[in-house]
Amino acid sequence: MKKLLILYPHGLGDCILLTPTLRNYFFNTGNKASVAILERFKSAKIFDNNPYVDNIIYTKDAWNDFDSPEEGFNIVKKQCEEWGKQNGYEKIVMPQHNDWRYSKILINFSYCDIKPTSVFTEIFTSDEDRKTAKNFIKQKVSNKPFGFVQTVTGRPLANLPKGYGKLWLKKYKGLQNIIEAGIDFDISQFNINTQIEIMRLSSAVCLPDSVFSNACGAIGKPIDHLYFSPTWGIKGYKRVEPLHSVRQNVVYELDKSIIRELEKI
Repeated sequence: MKKLLILYPHGLGDCILLTPTLRNYFFNTGNKASVAILERFKSAKIFDNNPYVDNIIYTKDAWNDFDSPEEGFNIVKKQCEEWGKQNGYEKIVMPQHNDWRYSKILINFSYCDIKPTSVFTEIFTSDEDRKTAKNFIKQKVSNKPFGFVQTVTGRPLANLPKGYGKLWLKKYKGLQNIIEAGIDFDISQFNINTQIEIMRLSSAVCLPDSVFSNACGAIGKPIDHLYFSPTWGIKGYKRVEPLHSVRQNVVYELDKSIIRELEKI
């Protein structure tokens, strides 16, 4: 099998959706693939512990670092292809997620010409990630049960209203202690693996479509409230839906009683 370099200028949550392809490639060929992802994700360490990844290359942001995304993708692709050829990569692919009819997971398999024999997603965290998460939780809420919330994503239309997740978890799950990403810790404070370990230890989660919702699928954690904006709706969810069994309570409309309570504040 040819040495594989995957150009992957997609979001952090989409990186999780690449893990089945990486695993299947390794078990089918005995080789590890290399991946090229956005430079701004370097501190996230999303692939650092993945046993199926050889090299991680960081690229400029094709979406935001150029005059247009089209120009950005062309330049980044050309640069990565040149680097790949210089370093002995015989197969260089860049999965495109433009076709909304298909799962991103299956699109990744198709571009890499790999049979999807196992489709579950994975997250690989370290002992240090888990230790850091436990210490942070202890400082924040001691040993009390807590809920995990994310409100703001990288896409404004996907966001939850401010305060929504906290109120929802208090009302429907009876949780008084809440840890919210971006509020109780800055997203640059910990790598994404540590943040996922914080979420793993929560009693309930309220999330928008984001890296955290994809991570829940990868670690088998049920999502108590997963909001997909009507902008994307059920078609959007089907593109990122886990292809293995996991409970995700997806809603396409916000809880009206919570919205009314927020309006009073």
